[in-house]
Amino acid sequence: MRSFTVGKFYAVLDGHSRKPMILESWDACKREVTGAKGVKFKGFPTKDEALDFIRIHGQDLPDGERSNTAAKPAEKKEEDPDGVVIYVDGSYELTTQRYAYGMVVVHEGEEIHSECEAVKGEYSAMRNVAGEVLGAMKAMTYSKENGFSHLTLYFDYQGIESWAIGTWKRNNPLTQGYHTFYQNMRSVLTVKFMKVKGHSGDRFNDRADEIAKSAFLKG
Repeated sequence: MRSFTVGKFYAVLDGHSRKPMILESWDACKREVTGAKGVKFKGFPTKDEALDFIRIHGQDLPDGERSNTAAKPAEKKEEDPDGVVIYVDGSYELTTQRYAYGMVVVHEGEEIHSECEAVKGEYSAMRNVAGEVLGAMKAMTYSKENGFSHLTLYFDYQGIESWAIGTWKRNNPLTQGYHTFYQNMRSVLTVKFMKVKGHSGDRFNDRADEIAKSAFLKG
């Protein structure tokens, strides 16, 4: 059994229910983890951090459990006049073990380009996180190939920024490769990382999620 940190939200993997979950009391967490073989759990001060813990282990909550807050209208965000604004998200299809990315390019509050791709390969164990990392790399490549020197990148998984800049450990080929890719890109592209809350009513984040899921329909 591991590991205990006092917090308001408890992320649990491989407990008695055998499904990822976030619990909001230590008593509930203790019931779920005590005696469970191979269980992993940790307490966090925020639900977003607990969700990141689950995702970094290659799992996710069911769609209906990811947020218990009411959706809010997307806030108006200032755009860099000399750059490009791109939203990315990832998805995973359990039946085919494919991960996918969705990417939305935004100009003056309107979608001007979108793309997606589903992939099955060595990074499938990281599920939708692998898709979001791939999306971030595609966004940087798009920016460079279209002559932009500044990218404002919106995402909902903290690793997109933290692995890139090196504040999170890179302990597998995907995160190591992503970090190297970003470091090489820095000579030609300035990236402003902007984390948004997933499934919270942000118009273009939701759109990127929708596009990522549509990649699986392409066969």
